[in-house]
Amino acid sequence: MTRGTSVRQRVRIAVVTTAIALLAVLVPAGTAQAHNELVKASPADGSKLERLPKEGRLEFTEALRPRDLTVHAGDRTLPLGVVPGDTRAITFSLAGVTSAETVVLTWTLVDAHDGHRSGGTLRLHVEESAATEAADDPAPARSEPRLLGWLDFSSHLVGFLAMALFVGGLLFLSLLWPAGSQDRRARALLVATSTAGVIAAIGATGVVLWRSSDLSVADALATDYGRAASALVLLWLLAAVVVSSVLQLDSAAVRGVAWRVGAVIVAGGIIRVTGINAHATQGDERVLGITADFLHLCAISAWVGGLVMLSVCLLPRKQLDELEQVVPRFSRVALASVLLIVTSGLLLLWEISRGIDDFWATDYAQVLILKLTLFSLVMLAAMKSKRWVQTVLEEAVAAHRRTAVRSFAVSVTAETVLVISVLGAASVLVTSSPGS
Repeated sequence: MTRGTSVRQRVRIAVVTTAIALLAVLVPAGTAQAHNELVKASPADGSKLERLPKEGRLEFTEALRPRDLTVHAGDRTLPLGVVPGDTRAITFSLAGVTSAETVVLTWTLVDAHDGHRSGGTLRLHVEESAATEAADDPAPARSEPRLLGWLDFSSHLVGFLAMALFVGGLLFLSLLWPAGSQDRRARALLVATSTAGVIAAIGATGVVLWRSSDLSVADALATDYGRAASALVLLWLLAAVVVSSVLQLDSAAVRGVAWRVGAVIVAGGIIRVTGINAHATQGDERVLGITADFLHLCAISAWVGGLVMLSVCLLPRKQLDELEQVVPRFSRVALASVLLIVTSGLLLLWEISRGIDDFWATDYAQVLILKLTLFSLVMLAAMKSKRWVQTVLEEAVAAHRRTAVRSFAVSVTAETVLVISVLGAASVLVTSSPGS
């Protein structure tokens, strides 16, 4: 055994071991979705006050409406109000609440994304046990910079695209086109997607830290969003190690069990954590929703990543013998992916829409309709590509007509552009509240 081979084996073992350890950490947290969380209460829980203020404020990680939140003082339901310029904060009136040595407030929030319920308790210790007296208003709400909103959206969009291209590209190379691991374009595509994934994950972590700036870094990263964002950074760094193995190893090594196990674990972890950040449904049918979301993202990745690998890396080579072997296989993978996308998508739509009144009148539904329209156009392009595979490819191979590849390349390129547009619409959906 040469020194180079020994180093490569140690790299593969390290990737597999680290990925399994990280997945073991993620699995127990998998059922705790990234829901809307309380990040600040004013007055804070456990505050010692000279007198009870006339108003308090709760700040959350996401935008919410007053009707999503309920605050009680004993049996009394407190009036709620919005905070101008900050959709993540809600005020509650303490007027009429009898001052006592300890005032106990309970709050309950119904997440507009998936109907998940959360809640908590605030205990305020008041020195003056008397009737409610007016105090100074809480500090004005901090408005969120527009740049932060763009960073949040861009992180979701780039992260989704990177996930699809990386996972689908690895699947394409390992199962359909192992020789492509030596192709310059394929290698560059994997490097670009893993780099973009790292950048997007760091951007998402930055958004979490800014929105939780009143907390310490450790406390901010301990929230559901913080854990998901930091786990995604680690997973994308592991993805970079997987890609570096592709750059170092030949096609026979890419077929190896150790590399494939490591790649599957890393890819599965990226898909799962991306689903957590995208508000994977956690309603009454939580297991069904999580499973449907995971399968939906797996199918999208297999289709989108395979299409890009096919159009950007394989087709420009114009090698009819490669096309004869790879294209029919990918056609079957694409068909299975489309069927899985439709099935899981219908399950997710049912899970999200059933708990929201007038769902089809919401902005979320309008973006969803756009996504479905683009998806229909993709199906037309895919049907044309499938017809080429069934009729033209065999004739082109028999006659050695490389020019026949051109019509297929145009169709696949159109299909790829449309699919990426669908993925862009999906990234808008996951940053929008279904109930608004």
